[in-house]
Amino acid sequence: MPAYVVAVDAGQTGVRVRIQPQPQDPAQWGVESGPSAAPEQTALTEYPGVRTTEPLSTQLAERIRAAATSADVDLSETEVSIGTSGVADSPALASALRQDLGAPGTGPTALHVAHDSITSYVGALGDHQGVVVAAGTGSIILGVGARDTARVDGWGYLIGDDGSGFSIGARGWRAVMRDHDGRGPATALTEDFRRDIEDLESAYVVLQSDPDRVRRIASYSRRVTALAATDSVARGIAEWAGAELAHSVLTAAHQVGLHGTVTVARLGRVLTDPTVSAAFQSAVEAGLPGAVVVDPNGSGLDGAALLGRVAEGSALAGDIAHA
Repeated sequence: MPAYVVAVDAGQTGVRVRIQPQPQDPAQWGVESGPSAAPEQTALTEYPGVRTTEPLSTQLAERIRAAATSADVDLSETEVSIGTSGVADSPALASALRQDLGAPGTGPTALHVAHDSITSYVGALGDHQGVVVAAGTGSIILGVGARDTARVDGWGYLIGDDGSGFSIGARGWRAVMRDHDGRGPATALTEDFRRDIEDLESAYVVLQSDPDRVRRIASYSRRVTALAATDSVARGIAEWAGAELAHSVLTAAHQVGLHGTVTVARLGRVLTDPTVSAAFQSAVEAGLPGAVVVDPNGSGLDGAALLGRVAEGSALAGDIAHA
């Protein structure tokens, strides 16, 4: 058994690498006991996010090697477990990482790779049936039943991610420009957003030319939800986000055959807003009576560390690649 577990949570806004001792007793740290039982971490390092337009393997290997060097840990004494966005073919990424990091003996003893929706799920609910909704800059929902899994949304800011921070911020800007043109109702968002970009007619140029435009537009979601209590336009956007996230949850639950008392774990900043959360809770309860909405047991990084301990017969097992 390797001495260390290298857990990686890789997204477009940042990559976190945690190196921690392998538990001596497997029951001490497993998908049944949950990530809260994880041993004390050795090192946590944060790096810039991955660029999904470039090969993921090279980027991830560089960060893993850097973290191991910083922690003075030999990769041959580790098990590497990765959750990442932007991966369409987990087996291919696992094989490429094996080439980049080396064969057992010089490289990790084992490699586990999955989409970050899987690691978010395992971190939140372990190897149990339910639905996990993650809504931050983007949004993705994963349902897990007795035999199947179902991913809903997570298709990026251009063609998906409904209910995400980006979608809320973008709708806020559309409402502001409609108010400015006279095409839409007046909204307090207009003066609020004008504090950032005074000349509204230049806003589209400023925002589109910003290399960090996705995160920047998502940041306006906080300003939309902050005004939801007093502005009907902002409230409508916040309630739309909650309803969209709930619709995705219901869709995922239906696809994997969940009904009755279904556990729904919510992750991400968006669902911490009272208006969004109330709309979400109401829609989930209406469409899935008996559903129990809970906070996650752990993070996506915790879930990444547990990939190698997901049971072979689990519905999740088929979504995890090994090398």
